[in-house]
Amino acid sequence: MSPGKTDSSFDEKLVRRYSPAVMKRLLGYLSPYRLAAVSALAALAVATVAELLLPVVVQRTLDENILKRYSRLSLLQVETSDLIGRENTDNLLGNGVRTGENLFVPTGNLSFLNESQKAEAESIGLLSPEEWYVFYNDSPEVSSVVNRHNQIFLGRKTDNTNSPLAISVPDFAKLTPQEKRIIRSRDISGLRFRSLQYLLLLTIVLLFTFVQVYLASWIGQKVMADIRIGLLSHIMRQSLRYLGKTPVGSLVSRVANDVETINEFFTNVATSFLKDGAMMIGVVVVIFLLDVKLALISMASLIPTAILIIVFRNRMREAFRKVRTRVSAVNTYLSERIGGMQTVHLFAAENRSRNEFSEKSRSLLGAEISEMKIMAVFRPLVDMISSVIAGAVIWYSSGLQDQGLVTLGVLVAFIELIQKFFQPVRDIAEKFNILQSAMAGSERIFDMMDEVDRIPDTGTDVGECSDSNPEAEDSELSCGEIRFENVQFSYVPGERIFNDLSFVIHPGETVAIVGATGAGKTTIANLLTRLWDVDGGRILLDGEDIRNRPLEVLRKTVQPVQQDVFLFSGSISDNIDLGLDISSEKIKEAAMISRAEAFIQTLPEGFDTQITEGAGNLSAGQRQLIAFARIIAHNPRIIILDEATANVDTATESLLQEGLDVLLQDRTALIIAHRLSTIRRADRILVLGHRKLIEEGTHDELMANKGTYHKLYTLQFSEIAGRT
Repeated sequence: MSPGKTDSSFDEKLVRRYSPAVMKRLLGYLSPYRLAAVSALAALAVATVAELLLPVVVQRTLDENILKRYSRLSLLQVETSDLIGRENTDNLLGNGVRTGENLFVPTGNLSFLNESQKAEAESIGLLSPEEWYVFYNDSPEVSSVVNRHNQIFLGRKTDNTNSPLAISVPDFAKLTPQEKRIIRSRDISGLRFRSLQYLLLLTIVLLFTFVQVYLASWIGQKVMADIRIGLLSHIMRQSLRYLGKTPVGSLVSRVANDVETINEFFTNVATSFLKDGAMMIGVVVVIFLLDVKLALISMASLIPTAILIIVFRNRMREAFRKVRTRVSAVNTYLSERIGGMQTVHLFAAENRSRNEFSEKSRSLLGAEISEMKIMAVFRPLVDMISSVIAGAVIWYSSGLQDQGLVTLGVLVAFIELIQKFFQPVRDIAEKFNILQSAMAGSERIFDMMDEVDRIPDTGTDVGECSDSNPEAEDSELSCGEIRFENVQFSYVPGERIFNDLSFVIHPGETVAIVGATGAGKTTIANLLTRLWDVDGGRILLDGEDIRNRPLEVLRKTVQPVQQDVFLFSGSISDNIDLGLDISSEKIKEAAMISRAEAFIQTLPEGFDTQITEGAGNLSAGQRQLIAFARIIAHNPRIIILDEATANVDTATESLLQEGLDVLLQDRTALIIAHRLSTIRRADRILVLGHRKLIEEGTHDELMANKGTYHKLYTLQFSEIAGRT
């Protein structure tokens, strides 16, 4: 694949199913934040338990403080009747309240009796048909009420000894409101206590949910930053071959969009799945503890929900895959067209681009509508099943309540717990989409990280070289020798650019490289800086193979000035410095030598002037002058001028030539240019052609030979003369 050719299938790789390997690798990023993760899980557990206890508190409040009823049994018959049974007798005696010959037990404790058994118990005098309130004679106020209505109370009524008393529900209704409050003072106190319990549980849910959400978000941001930094570091170490075949929009999408989906996973999905799972399991446990029969009915009704989830999961996965594929296609197309907008304008391709983008957008719209249709069917069906189950519980329990087999508190708690059970089910589609997005993004990120196509950086030779004394008149440079030995290279296998290319550039020598387009002039610069590696042969720098040197050392030694100068957003000083922390004095000195200082001083903020994206506020010549100042400030041993003056006008080139005289002094330099007038002053000229070196010598020698260089030079100047 040739440089610049992109792989259109890059964005089409999407995960189709949950991948344990991807999940395991993703969770590995939690290792530095184990303590925070454990704390978040602990907070999640506490919040979930507290939330599950809320319906239980409501049930206890209703059944024990608001609607608590007792049944009256004959104590003698309880101990002797075969109708109750030994085990139930022990249970009733242990939970009941004795008042003389009567035993009062909570109505719910008689659930083991069916309707016919209750009728039989009433007929033999074992069970009283009415319901009762049981309270304690524990205050003068209670005693006063009891004394006023002595005939309707059962129990010891003559003293204030905290003895139990009972009153039937019909008789209780005859009391005044004030008397009712006195009789039920313990229930009212219990109601206040339950209210405080409920408030405390709500506070716990609030506080621990905040802790869990904050820690989960913090972990998500940390993991996202780690992945983004690691991914960018990986991309920066990749070779130009990899960067050439990968669309820029795809790379940006990985670092920005895909990493963000991972943040969503840790912030929302992971904790939500844990909480939802714990909530659903907790609901099942609690409803079985409350009432086994109602729990079994509820669980049987969940079978349609499980079938619905399985069916819709596959359809949602496929719909999501289509959406992500088409979103990627839209992003890639948009990135390419915005980046090449100048070409679009120049070739009047606006309508075509608009139509192509509209087609891709319609395709994306269709995929998103399909996903919305699935959601529009799924959520109402879940709501319907939830309502049906709640209705079934109410219908079934209404009969049980009439028989005294279930309390109102249990029924209310059941309905609330069923709603809590179905809330995670309602959100499953949304969470599933985020999970799929995170899996897709993670897989593509890990695929990119696993694809290692980089220039090996295993060199250890730092290339220390000490030149002779530069102040001595007979000094000679000993550093900066470049030697190509039988170099073979091709961008695409089978399409050789060089075949056994060999030449030597001596220290301090300025050598120009010329040739027709495609002869490999820029490739020499790429090979010398190891942006690409040779296929065969070797390149020596000061007698040492450049592959034996660390890339950082090599690229500080050899630095190019390219035809298309890239300047980053930021100040002019930042673009000259490029992170070396060079003093402002040296930056200004470099700008003065390169002749860039003159135009910089005319800018509103001088060296602090901010460069816009793409350096649109600077001319091509100004950008080139800044690039020269950058090289001068970095002071490399070897300089490559790759068509460096191609975008500079004649007046600017004249100024630049003055700076070059200083720049090239005591340095090895390679000048790559089509404009042959810029290389006449070179010490030597290399002429490339037919995948090899075909001529070399000074300008005068090559002109005298009347070979390829003579033809190129004569043709170029004849064209210039014809235009003038």
